[in-house]
Amino acid sequence: MTSPANPFLGQGGAARYAAGRPFFHPLFLARLAPMLEGRALGADVACGTGLSSVALAEVVERVLAFDVSEVMLAHAAPHPRVSYARASAERLPLPDHALDVLTVAQAFHWFDQAAFLAEARRTLRPGGVLFLYDDFFLGRMPGREDFADFVDAYWERYPAPPRNPYTFGETPAREAGFSFAEERFTHPLPFDRPALVAYLLTHSNTIAATDSGRETAAEVAAWLDEELRAFLPDGKTRELTFGGLQTVLRPLAEAAGGVRPGRGC
Repeated sequence: MTSPANPFLGQGGAARYAAGRPFFHPLFLARLAPMLEGRALGADVACGTGLSSVALAEVVERVLAFDVSEVMLAHAAPHPRVSYARASAERLPLPDHALDVLTVAQAFHWFDQAAFLAEARRTLRPGGVLFLYDDFFLGRMPGREDFADFVDAYWERYPAPPRNPYTFGETPAREAGFSFAEERFTHPLPFDRPALVAYLLTHSNTIAATDSGRETAAEVAAWLDEELRAFLPDGKTRELTFGGLQTVLRPLAEAAGGVRPGRGC
């Protein structure tokens, strides 16, 4: 599959992402840590504003973080053991077999996946790990079944733009030269109303709506604030249920030398 149009490359989307994304990444990185054979060097691809990169720095000694968007990198969180650079997922400025781990948080569905997987095979050391993870807004608020009505109205008003599938199965993984293991789980995240409005403004569907000129960010925020007031009055915090998906891919020894680096952007 080729790369679909990515709505996170604009200035407005980057600023909203930096302001509104929750820091769920340590939950996933804690699950990754016991799987690593080495911890000297990791890369975080499609790092965005650096939340995933900072989390990876708590697991490995040094992190090289890459994103194709200069505006995302301009908002990246500084960290003494994280180095940021502009590069596409499909063309990483790394030597062969340099990495102990390569992580991708909430972005694999925007890639040219075949080209990226070839790059991952090229850059990972034997025994290295490619760790893909996503955290999904499931639209569930425990104790408020009627929250689903808001969620239905939200998705109808702001439909998701096209992307590659989130799921990635064992057959395409092995065809690309990797072993495959997947795990799904749910977990809570707390929000008050302003934080939930800010988070929903980071979704690709609301960014696509504002980038197209259909609504301004202020108009989207006003609609969200009004619709959420019944569930989250002023000063009220509630937990929402999120769905975690993590995929662990390791290069297969028998595939070594048979896959060329990906060079598509």
